[in-house]
Amino acid sequence: MAFPLRWLYETTKLLDFRTGLKTFPNQEKYQQHLDSVIAAFTNYKIPVVTLKDLSIEEVCPIFERINSSGTKLSTYDLMVAATWSQTFDLNDETAKIAEALEPKGFGTIDPNTLLKCLTAVKYGSVKKNDILALRKVASEMDDLVDETSAALLRAVDLLTTEFRIYSWDFLPYEALLIIITYIFYKCGALSQDRLVRVRQWFWRAAFAERYRVGGENFVSNDLELIEHFVVEKQGDPVDLGVPPSKEQLTNTLFRINNSRARAFVLALAVRRPRNITNGAVIDTAEALSTFNRKQFHHIYPRAHLKRIADAEEHNSIINICMLAASENNAISDDDPKVYFPRCVATLGSSADVVFGTDLLPLSGEFDYAAGSYGEFLSARSVIVAQFISELCDGAVH
Repeated sequence: MAFPLRWLYETTKLLDFRTGLKTFPNQEKYQQHLDSVIAAFTNYKIPVVTLKDLSIEEVCPIFERINSSGTKLSTYDLMVAATWSQTFDLNDETAKIAEALEPKGFGTIDPNTLLKCLTAVKYGSVKKNDILALRKVASEMDDLVDETSAALLRAVDLLTTEFRIYSWDFLPYEALLIIITYIFYKCGALSQDRLVRVRQWFWRAAFAERYRVGGENFVSNDLELIEHFVVEKQGDPVDLGVPPSKEQLTNTLFRINNSRARAFVLALAVRRPRNITNGAVIDTAEALSTFNRKQFHHIYPRAHLKRIADAEEHNSIINICMLAASENNAISDDDPKVYFPRCVATLGSSADVVFGTDLLPLSGEFDYAAGSYGEFLSARSVIVAQFISELCDGAVH
């Protein structure tokens, strides 16, 4: 027999349930048990601490010490509480924004990132003190959310169409989204010359790992710097980072949590790559919607390199191309000296076109039937480095 606890404070249902116990044997025992349950909940004493005239910074550690689960409050948690009103709930607003971004693959965006976007639009900063300062303008939050949402949607559209970022998982740095949102808030739309400057900054920042360190102060300073560079068209691209050398690229490992590796994958997508096996165009939107290793092919399979005890780095990004999962499975761990000549024969006159979309050495310029893995890395790193340099200069492909 079960008693729904939600009836504790619904008098009619509670009394009907208690009266109904009289129809059972040992009715007095059942009623006593019910009375004990009711007393346990209705007489429970809840400790209450009232804090007055304290800042959020002072309240936070107090809460963390006294709450039983030891839950650590994030800045976002603090702002949800600090900005709440009868007409505004930050949780609801961030949920609406995430829902609007879902079709673009950004539905899993971190609420703390949204909070930083709001602060960037309001104060041109993402410093914690400025984030917390939003509580002082709680009455303006509705308008701020609307302005930020509009700029954020444009930013995500740009990331999708211009940089082939179809998922939050492939964004090299959170700061890139925040700053692009800020740029759209400032100028509304991007002219062609401003778009070129966005390309220059984006690729240089991603490949030079500009936001790997520095934190909120560095990003806050860059909000102003990139505004000057893009909106006011001031400054030199070289000040924002330099393209990686072929040696740096060769030494970069293919790991999805590596920002340079993510940028490399995006650069491959820009080329509108084709399968090296049959020349079919690869659906980059599908390949980059979620991270799936089967969509990325080790040109010289790792199992093969291990089998021949090759000393070069097997997981270099220079050894990676995009390939449909079915074709990847078909190649498996075949020797490139065998399967590449087969691909060239299958592709025929279109082989060089297909290889070009994958940033691979052309069949007439590299002997796939005899070349070593080290020679392949050397040849392809030159091609990849040149292409990335063009992207960093704002070129369109």
